[in-house]
Amino acid sequence: MSNKRSCESGSLLLVALFLILGVGALVAAVARMAGVDALETLDASQGGRALFLAESGLENAIYRLRANQCATTELTLPVTGQLGSDDSFSVGMTSLGSNQFQLDATGVFRSAQRKVRKVVTCTVQGMWDTGIIGCQGITLNGNVAINSRNSSTGQTNLGHGDVQTINSAAPIQLTGNVELHGDAETTGAGSNLILTGNSTVYADAEVTGSISLQPNTSIHGAHHANQSATTTAADCDPLGVVSYVSGHLASPPVGTPADYSWSGNGTFSAAATYYATSFSLGANRTMNMTGPGNYVIYVTGGGNLGIAGNAILNVTNGANLTVYMAGGGTFSIGGNGVLNLLNGSTLTLYTTGPFAHTIGICLNASLATHFRIYSSYSGATALRLGGNAQLNGVIYAPLASVQMGGNPGVIGAVRGASITNNGNVYFDYDEALDDLDEGSKATIDVVSWAELF
Repeated sequence: MSNKRSCESGSLLLVALFLILGVGALVAAVARMAGVDALETLDASQGGRALFLAESGLENAIYRLRANQCATTELTLPVTGQLGSDDSFSVGMTSLGSNQFQLDATGVFRSAQRKVRKVVTCTVQGMWDTGIIGCQGITLNGNVAINSRNSSTGQTNLGHGDVQTINSAAPIQLTGNVELHGDAETTGAGSNLILTGNSTVYADAEVTGSISLQPNTSIHGAHHANQSATTTAADCDPLGVVSYVSGHLASPPVGTPADYSWSGNGTFSAAATYYATSFSLGANRTMNMTGPGNYVIYVTGGGNLGIAGNAILNVTNGANLTVYMAGGGTFSIGGNGVLNLLNGSTLTLYTTGPFAHTIGICLNASLATHFRIYSSYSGATALRLGGNAQLNGVIYAPLASVQMGGNPGVIGAVRGASITNNGNVYFDYDEALDDLDEGSKATIDVVSWAELF
């Protein structure tokens, strides 16, 4: 019996020993697995942080590329940085041509690294890439023909006479016999397109609100309503017109302003500066500003500048005239008055007041860029064209309305708080203005994205 019990006790001891060893091995295995899981969790956490750093680097590099107007020459490459004491990112940038750039970003967090590649297209568009912009709305009545031409090449009827509104709830209303040979586009939220009368849009319509087509109206191209908004009111004024104009008015000529008026014919002195309380050319008079040379007229104290009925001011032979209107005075051309810009001459107007071109004729035989109006006027109407007025140029008046009536013609581009018409108007957008980088804004579009490791 004792031997049998000894054998049984030994067997139980052996079984217990194996159980202890098995449990120990199991505990060790579980511990190892837990350790592996912990390491994998740590690696995944650090890897995710590294990937976040790489993406942060990409956004940093894209911001710099956009701010530098799609040029890499002024950038310090690679773009580097960090978000914490034990992390970093580095982004290389390679131009692929055709406005495309390859961005390779590496993010490092402790022992983890991640690298991603993004290919983007960076394009620069100036503020003169559209013929008519009415930030708060566009209303065209009467007989209106809108098209485009290119003054650099002499081509006409190019079909890009686009119109656009920018603010929210800013409609485009074509309510007469309007022929729009271009796109109709609203980019602010909830902005509608309304066609009545015999109006026709010969290209496309992309609007953020609704499209209303009354009988006898049509859109020949593709048209889509309820699109996502891409602009806000801030996009109406890319130059910041108040500070832009006041900056140009900040340094008046030295001396005492005087009243200048002419009742006879003659020629202004070359490269002269007129510091004026008012400046006027009398009726039936002809005066010449002959270049080459720079002429300056600075009207202070709210005084006016006027070209009277049947008067003619010729700016010719490469003369450059700059007019500064401080204090809210009016620049007016009336009664068949004529302002001629000839032979490469230019006129640039900076004004805090309105421009009234009621019945006169204003000719610019050169590029639309040779006549520029910048108005920070915020009253009812910044610019009024009437009668048989002709304007070749660009108008930047984002704080007030631009009104056209009678039989005016415009070649160039117009930006106002609103655009209204009640007459027989032809308007040609000058596509040569698209090459100007004034007020330009770079846009980034993603072509591809890939995680390399």
